[in-house]
Amino acid sequence: MGNGCGILVEYDKVRETYPEFAEVWNETRAELVTQCKEAWGLGDGGYMPASREFGETTIRLQYFSLGTTSGTADTWNRYMGTAGWKTVIDNPTLEDVYIGIVGWMFPNNVQRTKAIYQEYGQTKLPVVEYESEIDLMNKPAIIFEKGIVIPEETDCKVEFLTKSGYAGYNVVQPLGMAMVKPNLLIKKSL
Repeated sequence: MGNGCGILVEYDKVRETYPEFAEVWNETRAELVTQCKEAWGLGDGGYMPASREFGETTIRLQYFSLGTTSGTADTWNRYMGTAGWKTVIDNPTLEDVYIGIVGWMFPNNVQRTKAIYQEYGQTKLPVVEYESEIDLMNKPAIIFEKGIVIPEETDCKVEFLTKSGYAGYNVVQPLGMAMVKPNLLIKKSL
């Protein structure tokens, strides 16, 4: 499903079926690195940063200032109760963290969501509805046609529309990377 903002695919088949995903990932990472170098005056240390370098890791929910969230604050596994919009993120990113999102994945046996709304700073994406397609896939994912770079201390809001009669937990996890200053990179809890 192409919709101008993403493609709905089975996550396990992304690499073999959508090689352009690697381009989106690499372009988003390159933009993140450029912005972090300019903002922080540090070098890119990748997964093993040295002194005077920032590091790269996965997108942790804790990298969004924890304010209003749905479910447990340290997991992407969220309770999707009654039908309606459920907020997963409604907080700014932390200082010392830049995030690059290239999609979302839904690695669940039962899919309880049917649409996503995303707002990152001044960037508001169209609502993407995927109800009929997502039920036919194993580990579905939405892969963006262009990645989203979220600077530190940027307001973010992500909501999922839940299906009627499907209360329960669902993992809704962003695909991407975070560039983080060393002071936060190795902290187990924030």
